[in-house]
Order: sequence, then C-alpha cells, then structure tokens
Amino acid sequence: MVQLSQLLDALKEKEVCGPQDIEIEEIAYNSKKAKRNSLFVAIPGFRADGHRFINEALLRGVRTVVMEKKIPLGEGITGIRVPNARKALALLADRFYHHPSRKIRLIGITGTNGKTTTSYLIEAILTADKRPCGLLGTIAHKIGSKTIPAQITTPESLDLQSMLAYLVEKKIKYAVMEVSSHALELSRIEGVKFSIAVFTNLSIDHLDFHQTVENYLEVKTRLFTGLAKKALAVINIDDLKGSYIRERTLCPILTYGIEKKADIRARRIDLSLKGSSFKVQTPGWELDIDLPLPGRHNIYNALAAIAVAFLLKIPPSAIKKGLEKVGNIPGRFEKIDEGQDFSVIVDYAHTDDALGKVLSTCRDLTKGRVILVFGCGGDRDRSKRPLMGEVSAKYSNYTIITNDNPRSEEPLSIVSGIEVGMKREDGRYTIILDRKEAIRKAIEEAAPGDLVLIAGKGHETTQIIGTQVLPFDDREVVRRILKDQKSVVRK
Repeated sequence: MVQLSQLLDALKEKEVCGPQDIEIEEIAYNSKKAKRNSLFVAIPGFRADGHRFINEALLRGVRTVVMEKKIPLGEGITGIRVPNARKALALLADRFYHHPSRKIRLIGITGTNGKTTTSYLIEAILTADKRPCGLLGTIAHKIGSKTIPAQITTPESLDLQSMLAYLVEKKIKYAVMEVSSHALELSRIEGVKFSIAVFTNLSIDHLDFHQTVENYLEVKTRLFTGLAKKALAVINIDDLKGSYIRERTLCPILTYGIEKKADIRARRIDLSLKGSSFKVQTPGWELDIDLPLPGRHNIYNALAAIAVAFLLKIPPSAIKKGLEKVGNIPGRFEKIDEGQDFSVIVDYAHTDDALGKVLSTCRDLTKGRVILVFGCGGDRDRSKRPLMGEVSAKYSNYTIITNDNPRSEEPLSIVSGIEVGMKREDGRYTIILDRKEAIRKAIEEAAPGDLVLIAGKGHETTQIIGTQVLPFDDREVVRRILKDQKSVVRK
C-alpha cells in the first residue's frame, strides 16, 4: 500500500484535482480488474479508449483516476490529468513496486531478429554459472518457478514491473528481457533501468506501426540513448545499423561480429545441420564452441550472449557449458524428426531478412531440394510481402504460399503481395491457403535428402482467421502428418 501523494512524485507533469491522502493498494489499466483503493489509469488504446471505461472503474469502487482528457468525475473522486497516460502508467508502476529494475542486473535485447534465441543463450550461460535469472520474451515469461505464456514480446509496463518485483522478492539477481520496438514507442519500459543493452540487427518490419524504416531505427536506438553512463552496451558491428547505434550510445560499448574487426569475434567457422563450431576471440581469452544450433545467424546470437557473459565476468568454462548444452528453443530452427528420410524444420522467420538467413542456411546444408511453406500476416506490414516472395524464390526450389494469421484481410490479397516478389525472381510456387494442407503437400513432395522449411509461426499455437483464434501449431501438424504417412507405409 502506497500513499497517492508519494506515487504522484513519480510524475513531473500532472494536474491533480482532489485529495491526495489516499492509500493505493494496486494500480489497474483494465477496468474489469479495478476495485476499491485501486488507482485506475485510462489508456487510449488502439481498439478501445480507456477513458470510456472510467465509469465502470468508478462503479467498482475506484476513487482515483489518471487520464489524458478532461472528464468530470464527481465528488470525492481524485482526477490526475497527464499528457501521456502510457508513460504515466509506467512511471507510477515503477514507483509502486519500489524501482525493482534498480535491484537486479537487467539485460535488454532489441533488434528485428535474434532476440529470443539470444535471450535463451544468455539464460543458459547464467544457469551454467549457477546464477538464476528471469526471462521475459516472445515465447514465455519465466519468473522464478512461474512460466507465463507470452501474449506480447514485452509486457505492458504494469505487468513488467510486477514481474521484476517478483524476481526481487525471490532474490533472483538477473533478468534477460526482449525489448520490442512497440514497447519502446509505447513507453512500456519508461523508468526501467538496464544494466546491459544488446543490439542484434535491423531489417524491415513493423512498418504498419512505425511507417518508415527511419522511424523504426530511431525507436530501436532509444534503448541505447536512454542508458545510464554506468550501463553497458553490446552491439553487432557487422549489421549496417550497428555503427549508427554505436555513435549515439554514451556508455561503454562491446562490439561483436564475424566480418568486421570486433571485440568479440568468431573465427574458424564450421556449419552443419546439427549445429555450428567456431573459435571465439575476446579481449581476454579464446574459446572453442560447439553450438547445437545450426546457421550463421545463430553464431551471431551466440556472440551476443558471449559478449554479455564477458561483461558479467562469467568464466569461459561456464560460457562453453551453457552454450553447448542449450536446449531446444521452441520454433527456432526446430527439427521435427519422426524417422523420415528428409528434414523438416519449423522456424519463426517472418521478415525477409530472417527468412533469407534461414533459407540460406538450409540451402548450404542440404544436398537435396529446399521446399518452403510460408505466408505473411494480415493487417500487418505489407511492404515486406514482395521482399519475402523474392527471398523465397531465390533460395528455395519450390514454395507453397499459405495463410499465416490473415486476420481481417482477404487471404488472396496477402498472397498477391507475395507473388509480386516471387515473379520478379521467376520462382516456382503454388498457393494452398489451408495451412495444414499446405504442410501436407510439402511433406508429400519431399524426397530423400530434401529439406522442408515451415516458416513464419514457429512456437505459435494459434491461427487467427477473421476474428477467430483457432488452435494451430505447425510442429504438431507436422508430427501428425509424418506419423500418418508412416502408418500408411506400414500398411
């Protein structure tokens, strides 16, 4: 319980009308969760405006409301007007939970691709060095003994601060967190203090939200321009935007890469479908690593994790142990093996850059054909559709274009955008909108030594068609089809 007057110290810009000597038991931004002694924050959302639900919150006993609009609240109700309710929610939550990010070593990872894998690799290294840590990201939020399925990459600020406070309570001193561009733009990490920030890479994505690549880059850069001088930054210097971010970062920086001169660098690289081996050079030591994750892109992810471990003064033996024993990362180049004589990979790649890297890995490591199944999300960035079509035509022998969360868009309209790129590169393709049947067709097409890549959804367990959220897991669909195929052969 915190006095309202103390909470409001967190806000520089505010206009308060009403008493401040009120005890606040909790903060809510969902009116259905509000109750007596709650502080309700009315957020203007994308689908609904929180100001419309102020009356519902008041009926539930709320007597204190934070809002952007000037709305009469009635006698005995304290109203706090702010210029930005999302930012206010973040700062109030940070104050309510007593600044939890200041009490742990928080590692934030941003970039278009590689955030999830890098976070899992850092977690594996910390665990190998007997340093328990929390993990907040795209697949799930692991906080102590709890695992919460993730709805969004970076939780809303109130939920984030609650999770960080739980880690502090459980005496867990480290946390690794994916920081999305949406979280940066929507003030979800306002008030959060990062010990280390990591930049993986930047390619075209989320332009439905950010409008331009320049805006997207500027938002990503905020994680680094907002770092305290005592914080540390880790930057992929091989990426085209790595130098841009380095020039704007004021705290000490550690770079990593393969091509350019970097503080953390990989040499003597050997790639296979089973994984990658390489020698890593750091300012203090060298180490041979056998990484059980295939692909050059995963070496970059491993280098980012090694750079973080180096800054945390984790011994090389623990780094090696953590990386070499890392478990399967759901939906990230995940192999599905039911004893078939061809390979099936499920991967989350849903940008042209990520798809290109995964397909390039498949192409380099496969003697047979590469058969691709993919689609693009509806009501999302349309500019990447022809680019993904181009990449698929370039690296795959045969592509099946299908649905991938079409949402409210007409599926064939999405497909036509992909076809533009496919035709540019004269790619071989067919269209099967039913994703299950598209996967079945790809598996039936596969011959011994071929590789089938199912891209776009990765770890996801639903398919969004219209307003319906239907159960759908690429991995389970593949397993069922392979098992059915096996039983037919036996008969």
